[in-house]
Amino acid sequence: MRDVYGVVDIGTLKVKTEIASVAKSGVLKSIYSSNVLTCFGVGLDEYDGFAQEKYIRQTINELRRIRHELERHDAKKFRVVSTHAMRRAKNRDDILARIRKEAGFEVESISQEDEAELFFKAVMRTFLSNDREYVVIDVGGGSVQVLVGTKKELRRTHMMKTGTVRLHEKFVRNPHDPDSFTTPENIDQMKEEILRELIPLDPGERTPLVYGSSMVIDIMRQIKIQLDPHEDSAAHPYKTYAEHLTEFIWRIQPLSFRAREEQYPLPHHYSWGLEKAFLNAVTIAAHFESPYIVPSNANIAQGIIFAMAEAAE
Repeated sequence: MRDVYGVVDIGTLKVKTEIASVAKSGVLKSIYSSNVLTCFGVGLDEYDGFAQEKYIRQTINELRRIRHELERHDAKKFRVVSTHAMRRAKNRDDILARIRKEAGFEVESISQEDEAELFFKAVMRTFLSNDREYVVIDVGGGSVQVLVGTKKELRRTHMMKTGTVRLHEKFVRNPHDPDSFTTPENIDQMKEEILRELIPLDPGERTPLVYGSSMVIDIMRQIKIQLDPHEDSAAHPYKTYAEHLTEFIWRIQPLSFRAREEQYPLPHHYSWGLEKAFLNAVTIAAHFESPYIVPSNANIAQGIIFAMAEAAE
């Protein structure tokens, strides 16, 4: 019987959990997965870097629930990790102590460098071509990782402070009001911010872009983004184009956040950041002259599970 591994990733917006085994062939077999919105990092800019009690409590409650899932699936080998938002939180020591006491978890802080390496490997391991260069982006709530390389080698990494929550809270008036909305001026301001963050990164030449974030493939299906076949990776069976994402940005832009939730049956609050995520993708794609965009459901948790399985061999 194959070992069962578990990874819990405390992110800016969501607690993501993956419980899986890894076959001898190297294929990950998912046993349980969840992406639960807890909003841990919401308000960090507004409250001078302090995570708020409401969201801390939601995060701890989810971690307590996940402990039962790990026990139920007999995942004796597991890691609980945190990334950008926990690194930023000025009250992180108190939060980590509470998680230890109330949920029974020791939380590891993953460095920006390790985060990049783990995500890149999780994405690229199923690609067929060893030498073709891709730009891989991981769009989170707080930051965006831009990673350039081939299946064999991660060549460049660049972190941008243009995650969906940061753009939303910085540019949208009354960002927590469901009757507020993103204005065309906000879109222009956000694009300028993304372009500023891209300045240190050398542009590419017709480099395909892989766009990762939680459930991106599923989200694109639900909102009916045109998806064409992509043959270079079994785990990434689709590709789309920047014009399709741009069209959706302007379709959703006039809607209040309340109206978005009524129109699009997505996880609670997910639609509030969609145009910010897509704006990152299309702006970075333009920087690299990407001929197409490959959506990816890969995540850091999968990368950690592969690393745990390799270490156990």
